[in-house]
Amino acid sequence: MPLFFDHHKYMMTAGNSPLENSFGKIPKRSKWDDMVNGRKPFETPERRQERIQKMIHKIETEQADASIARGYGVVSETAATSGQMTNIVLPDNKEDIYLSWIGDGLGIEFDNKLTILFNHEQILLDIFEGWSYYRQYLEKYPLLKGNEINKWNGRWISHRYDLAYGGDDPLAGFNPLKSDINGLFKLEPVPWANVIIGIAQKNSIENIVGYLYYIDKSNTTIGFIPFKLQDIMRPNQLYAKIFGAAEWSQNRRQIEKLYGTGIGLKAACQAGCIGIPAMEPKGLKDFLPKEKRTKQISRKVDEEQKIIFSTYLIWILAMLNNEKLWDMSREFAELLLKYEAGAAKARRDRTNNVNQLFESASTKQFLLNLIPIIEDEEEKSGYENIGKVLNMMPKDNFPYFNTLIRFQYALLNK
Repeated sequence: MPLFFDHHKYMMTAGNSPLENSFGKIPKRSKWDDMVNGRKPFETPERRQERIQKMIHKIETEQADASIARGYGVVSETAATSGQMTNIVLPDNKEDIYLSWIGDGLGIEFDNKLTILFNHEQILLDIFEGWSYYRQYLEKYPLLKGNEINKWNGRWISHRYDLAYGGDDPLAGFNPLKSDINGLFKLEPVPWANVIIGIAQKNSIENIVGYLYYIDKSNTTIGFIPFKLQDIMRPNQLYAKIFGAAEWSQNRRQIEKLYGTGIGLKAACQAGCIGIPAMEPKGLKDFLPKEKRTKQISRKVDEEQKIIFSTYLIWILAMLNNEKLWDMSREFAELLLKYEAGAAKARRDRTNNVNQLFESASTKQFLLNLIPIIEDEEEKSGYENIGKVLNMMPKDNFPYFNTLIRFQYALLNK
């Protein structure tokens, strides 16, 4: 409690507890004071100790509710969190009340304001290790907003589990603060995929369950969600295998920023678990074949765009879960390029045939659009092989395989 609440700025909000409201109504303050001073009406050590003692007294003598226990419901039937009320007599365990504050302080907040709490000893210890550094930052930077321990946990654990982390100098290369136009410092929330990839790299476990929630004026609960850590690591492993470990290492930070941005963590939870589908990069969905016009892949690709396209390719390959399709898609793309170049006078017709093939929204449509191409070719074995693969492929995989071919074609034809 002293580390979090016996300072000028708190490390986390104390909600409607005596730690915030011990001395009656809090005077109105400007937004500047609210951010910089952490909404504390009195700043002397003696006043802080009075608040802490009043909090302890209330915990020891009153029934647990949201004013003294993090994540609990309220007593009033008309309050926003009254849905958590029950007529079941629950044990009033005082230790659980204190633990609720520790548990809330160990949550990791992401850029969508969702917080995850993992019940894993080493992860919790590594998060706890960063608490003292957050206090150091709050004391060192007077214009840094307090009350953001969960955002800090995300920044810290992402740094702590980074491959470049050095234990001899824990803060080396750590730049968690961002200043705004008013000169205030704030913590930028970390993308969820960065943290989960780090956890997967540093902990030799296949799966882990996280509790997802958001505590504010009203509480939001997503529930207990399994994270398939080995699946989440799969795209990185494939990238290093396909393009080389050196290229993956050089572009790692740009690549990992793309993962998990396609649908967001909250939406991904609707699937019941977090794995490769949740890692979808933003923008890829526009390139998947659909009934209406599909987004064209540019042939003019700079280095940044190449990394994005390569990440798309690798995620698709991870979704297909068949590495043989990488070589097959590339060979078929080369076959189509040779087909286009095969007749100078009919080049435009052949290009149109290829474009129509890529716009196929189903396996059946793809095979029908392949017929005019096969009729123009003497050697048909490559096309027959693709037909066999498509016939055996689950229908849900077709859009990914078609897009894989299209990206291979575009990169070869740049």
